Amino acid sequence: MATPAEIIAARVNGTYLAAAQDEPVSSKPSSKSTSVNEETRCLSDESAFPVLGGGAQSLAGSSVSTSWGPSSNGKSPVSYASSTNTSSKAAVNGPKFKSSSIQLAFSLDAEDQSNIARPEFIKIMNSIKASTSSSIECTTSQHTKKRTFLITGKPEQAKQAKRLIIKKLTKPVVISFVIPAKTRAKVIGAQGRNLKPIIQENEVKIDIGQFDGSASPSPVDDEDDIYAQTVNVAIEGDVEGCKQAKAQIMAIVNEDLKNSQVRVLVDGFVKPFVAKALGGLVSKYPDLDFTFPPYGSSSKSIIIVGDREDSLAAKEEAKELIQELLATLVIELVAIPKTKFSFIPVTQVLEEDNVLVELPEDEDSPVKFIGEKANIAPAQAKVKSIIAQFKVETMDMSKAHKGNIPHVRAVAAMFTKYGIFDAIAKEYGIKINSPVLNVAEIKSIPIEIIVKTDEPENTKNARRAIVTAVNKVTPDQTLEISDIDSFFHSKIPGALDEIAGAKYVILDDSKIYLFDYSSNQSDDFEDFEDSFAPVLAECQKALEGIKELQSTLSTFVLQVPSAQQIHIKGPNGTTLRTILASAEPGSVVIKLHSNASGVSKNEVLIKGLKAEASKVQKDILEIVEEAEEYSATGGYSTTFEVPTFVLARVIGKGGSKLNSLRDEFGIKIDIAGDAKNSENVDKSLRTEITVNGIKRNAEGAKDAIKKLANKLADDTLVRLRIENQYHRRIAGPNFTYVNRLEDRYNVKIKFPSDTSSNYSDAPNNENEITIRGPSKNVARAEDELKQLYTFEKENGHKSSIRIPSKAVARVIGKSGAMINDISDATGVDCKFNKSPQKDADVEFVEVELTGSKSALKEATQKIQEIVSDVENSITVSITVDPKYHRDLVGPSGSVLREIISNAGGNDLSRQEYHRLLTIPNEGAGSDQVVCQGNKLVVNKIVDQIKNIIAEKEASIKVEYELAKEKHKLIVGPGGSIRKSLEEEFGVQIYIPKVNEASNMIELTGLPEKIEKLKVKLDEITKDNWNESIDIPVIYHAMISNRGATIKSLRFEHNVEVSYGKFARKASSLSNASIPAPPEGSEPADESATNFVTKKVDESSNEGSTIPWRLMGEAEATAKAAQIIESQLARARLVTTAGWFYSKNPSAHFPKIVGPQGSKINKIRQASGAFITVPRTNEKYNNFIYLVGTDESLQKANEEFLKVL
Repeated sequence: MATPAEIIAARVNGTYLAAAQDEPVSSKPSSKSTSVNEETRCLSDESAFPVLGGGAQSLAGSSVSTSWGPSSNGKSPVSYASSTNTSSKAAVNGPKFKSSSIQLAFSLDAEDQSNIARPEFIKIMNSIKASTSSSIECTTSQHTKKRTFLITGKPEQAKQAKRLIIKKLTKPVVISFVIPAKTRAKVIGAQGRNLKPIIQENEVKIDIGQFDGSASPSPVDDEDDIYAQTVNVAIEGDVEGCKQAKAQIMAIVNEDLKNSQVRVLVDGFVKPFVAKALGGLVSKYPDLDFTFPPYGSSSKSIIIVGDREDSLAAKEEAKELIQELLATLVIELVAIPKTKFSFIPVTQVLEEDNVLVELPEDEDSPVKFIGEKANIAPAQAKVKSIIAQFKVETMDMSKAHKGNIPHVRAVAAMFTKYGIFDAIAKEYGIKINSPVLNVAEIKSIPIEIIVKTDEPENTKNARRAIVTAVNKVTPDQTLEISDIDSFFHSKIPGALDEIAGAKYVILDDSKIYLFDYSSNQSDDFEDFEDSFAPVLAECQKALEGIKELQSTLSTFVLQVPSAQQIHIKGPNGTTLRTILASAEPGSVVIKLHSNASGVSKNEVLIKGLKAEASKVQKDILEIVEEAEEYSATGGYSTTFEVPTFVLARVIGKGGSKLNSLRDEFGIKIDIAGDAKNSENVDKSLRTEITVNGIKRNAEGAKDAIKKLANKLADDTLVRLRIENQYHRRIAGPNFTYVNRLEDRYNVKIKFPSDTSSNYSDAPNNENEITIRGPSKNVARAEDELKQLYTFEKENGHKSSIRIPSKAVARVIGKSGAMINDISDATGVDCKFNKSPQKDADVEFVEVELTGSKSALKEATQKIQEIVSDVENSITVSITVDPKYHRDLVGPSGSVLREIISNAGGNDLSRQEYHRLLTIPNEGAGSDQVVCQGNKLVVNKIVDQIKNIIAEKEASIKVEYELAKEKHKLIVGPGGSIRKSLEEEFGVQIYIPKVNEASNMIELTGLPEKIEKLKVKLDEITKDNWNESIDIPVIYHAMISNRGATIKSLRFEHNVEVSYGKFARKASSLSNASIPAPPEGSEPADESATNFVTKKVDESSNEGSTIPWRLMGEAEATAKAAQIIESQLARARLVTTAGWFYSKNPSAHFPKIVGPQGSKINKIRQASGAFITVPRTNEKYNNFIYLVGTDESLQKANEEFLKVL
């Protein structure tokens, strides 16, 4: 049967239901007894059980003492209520309170209670009552020894009393449970941010274990089971605190697991099709995020993220759909030549037809088409159609240079390395597969050219370009070097890459081929004998340093048993890396299980510069000796101490720093003691760290740890209390003062901000600044900040300024830009004191300024300038005919800027500047020009606008006739001459475009200004040539000699030639390609050269002419005119055209041309023929074109043959 206190507790908590046996038993109070027998009391009698915490009253009003409490055996009762009884009125269903007090009732089971003597119990109760100002009543069950408590008091005090009772009267307990390992970090929070409040609030100790992956050596059955990998949580404290702490931890866990990630394994066979197959599932669960494994990636899982229940349901459905998909897929094999594989658009077919085309590695195997049967036939048809559009042609490079295969192989390697093949392919819209050159003894060098079948011309052009490019790299332009050891090949780029025109390749790991590629960049033929040698000579000179260094190359072979070489390598190659790191980079190589000849099980090869190789040899021998010395003791071990308070930071978050050292040195690190809360311990304490491993690595790790510990031990954090109002001035404009301190002392200074609160060294409140760094530097920075703070306090003067409400927006600026600029520039804090009245009713706003006296004066002046500007601001609208708007703007806004500049508006802010003059956009339909700003400036702008409009209205338009070819004389480079004329005379000049037939120039302006301009134009455009010769068009190219005649006149006689309006035509004729040679121009046999001639039309009709106008000194132009007339006379005698063919123009033509064209000029003079040498990019670049008389052409041919 429940005790009376338990029944009361149940009623207070609302969980009691009256039963038949709880019916009240009536009794009459005895006048001789001052107590009432427990058996005769009604359990619902409030006088017997004073739940309000005050004394009970009998129906007659007499005092009745209770018989329950710590002494419930019928002896004198003990009550923990106030001694002053307070009457209460109870309703039928229970008591009602007018006060803010509450009642808390709870029970403690016997097994949870501490063994406390009655006097100690009473003492504890009185202490709790006094400290919480609460009323506490208690009863104990005689049968179960359960204690039930009833607490009455204010809410917070009653709850505090309950916590204290549970804490002091119960035995400490330990609750253990598990949580998913993935939620461990979330429960703890960053730097314990989530766990620490739980510990402090519940006054418990919480230990969360680490996840040990080795505990589950075999994979779990279901990787989505979040409890498959768990960590233990142990909570130690009182019962209530432990329960509450557990509930809070589980709340974090449940919240973290609200959304989860599940995986669905996908077989590689169905992976390409699974995204489309599950499209309906994705639509069914719009709140889930599906990630499908890309085809071709190593991923094998579909990832589903979202609500856990939905994710698991979607996973099961996905499995079913994948099985259905698997049943529909078939494979069909199709034979396709391997040369066509590169044309098959695998991705396109997969996306468009949902069919995977799988290409075999073996060229004899068929291609697989995988997909649903209905989709495969269309996919095959598409692939067949696409590959039919391409063809592959092969050309053998080995035939070049008379079958010089080693040279051609080197050229092919160079073309591949420097992207020359790729450039040709890009130019002609084809694809070139470079030849395979990894075999020294090859008999052919095939190049594959892949081209569309409907573009045969591209193939021809590409083949021609490849042949030309290969032929141009002659053996004379190549140098083979084989006396540099492969060890130094890595240094070659540094020696050769900066030499202009030099290219190189390394073949067979022993031969270096150097190329002079400078002459191959020219469009004209050069004299190779004179041009290529300097580049190769420069390359040889650059390699001399490497050859000299080669004399110090040494090779050592150490006898080390194979089993012991593992010590040289170290765990994951760590020891080997540290050995190499101790030498100069690239100065030595180490090969285990090798000698100079190749693989050797019990030898180690060391090769490098003698000094470095000797040092490495010594290191390796020491490591082997140490391994033997410490093998008996299990390896080398060293122990040292670090300050305990830096231990946690030495270890790093999640052991990151120590793990990094383990990976770097391949050693084992053991720490004596626990790093938990190590930052809060006595700074005099030290902790031992033991490092085990190879001696060299262990000592290196030891030095690294001690260096890190010393740095962290000296790391100091100082918190300065400096009121927030001084922060801006201490930081300086844009934090310049603080940045200077940080750079000077290598410290970090932090001010309060929303983002800085995430860091441990962040200020704790708005009136704090933190400094972190080396202790000495922190002390110096702290001293400077304190001095600055003292100065600012002494200079923290305040003043107020009243500004009109209409000027507030301008003072503040857009998003506070203006007031912030004032604050940053002066170091003054500005605070606007808002009025409780509505803005419309406020005439003035007060601004409070804080800073030094000089700064206050400067800031006040700046604000008053803005206010003055607002008060003096006016807006003026002028009606201007839209046809004049363009005149007010001017070219690129030049007139508008000039108007504002003349009015004195250049120094205004950008916003104010643009308001000064607003002109409607073209087509806006408005004729209102608006000026807004300072009264004086606006008035000046208005006056200028009126003057410009008046001038425009008085202007006239006059036409000025000028020959088309002279228009450029008044335009100038970039229109500079026209602009200067318009500015000088105030007249607009319109010049017809080049493609317009008109030669009339329009002048618009005042009459008197136009007349002055005409005089200037007459002066500028007068003829400036002394001689003019009309050359018939048919002779222009001969006499011009591709511009050579013009250059000769310029450099030898200082005479310039112009062609008037025929300049373009003259240039086109001068640069025209040579005419096509007649049939039979190429020799029928194997002759290297051939010469053919053909009569030209001797019609006397010379047709149109091109004027050659000669400019220069009179004597020089007269002489130049004689030369041109002489050339014209020779041209009129021309009867025959000739074509000189060369099978190898790259070798022949440069010799005919000679250095700087010296030989060809002599041949022209000696023979009297007009000779044109082709450019390499011309169509007929195997022919030299000649015109003249029969005799002159034969003589020129003889001279060619003599040269060759």
